[in-house]
Amino acid sequence: MMPKVSSEKDLSNETAAAFFRFMQARERIRLEKGAGKPWPWSDDPILNTFKFTNVKREHDRTTRWMREHWTGPNEAAPAGEIIFNCALFRYFGTIEFGEAVGWRKDWEPDEVIAIASKRASGGLRVFTGAYIIPTLGNRGPKYEAICRHVLTPLWAKRIELGDLATATRSWRSVGEQLMKLPGFGGNGFMAKETLQDVMHTWVLKDAVDRNSWCPAGPGARRGLNRVFKRPVAARIPFEQALEEMIVLFRSAIQSLPPWMPELELHDIQFQLCEFDKYERAKLGEGRPKARYVRQEQKLL
Repeated sequence: MMPKVSSEKDLSNETAAAFFRFMQARERIRLEKGAGKPWPWSDDPILNTFKFTNVKREHDRTTRWMREHWTGPNEAAPAGEIIFNCALFRYFGTIEFGEAVGWRKDWEPDEVIAIASKRASGGLRVFTGAYIIPTLGNRGPKYEAICRHVLTPLWAKRIELGDLATATRSWRSVGEQLMKLPGFGGNGFMAKETLQDVMHTWVLKDAVDRNSWCPAGPGARRGLNRVFKRPVAARIPFEQALEEMIVLFRSAIQSLPPWMPELELHDIQFQLCEFDKYERAKLGEGRPKARYVRQEQKLL
């Protein structure tokens, strides 16, 4: 059940309409590309130049790989083990590192640190460029800080978190406990990233609050500020961000065309971050970090 949301939130402004147009344009690109139509798949130079994630994270290449090669083969694993491995994958965030380190049924941080160190020494990717990975105040390589000070405490709590998930079927309940651990607190971004994957496993697939709770990361909060006509850097409380995302989610269900995919609340959170990137480029406030490179360009 969704919480009661204020009816005072106004979505009649042009920025809100632009947000929904952005989502449609991004989904249309995915459909055009999937149908084998030639590039460009949009008449928008920003969408043609820079890389933006799909409307649904499930359609992204990394997530598709994760479902098939990471959580899929381990679908019968204990709940806590699944939670831990979802966090392990998302914290590093690349297919290449997932292949190198493999699913962990036990946890020896030195082993993973050694794998990360070897890759870094060889000029190979260790982390995704999509996240800002914290060091938590620790000196030395980030991968060592993550293994020792984020993943090791999580491993110690995995059974407790797994038991909570199966008892409550609430990702909010699990998320609030996960956010108490190093590397998962603050705005709850990495807790959200982890548990979104867990909700595609038996552990939380029937989450009762799938569309009534979702932490908003920094980019999503900037996106909300744009939609609701506030200064982009304005700080808003957790519950306000949640309320505003629910307003957008409800409006999207009512107003987006039927060819759009079925949305969840997290999709709104996800796209608010992408919309902020788009608006920064459009308004000359900065450029997204990643340019879109077509497959034929990669082969040159």
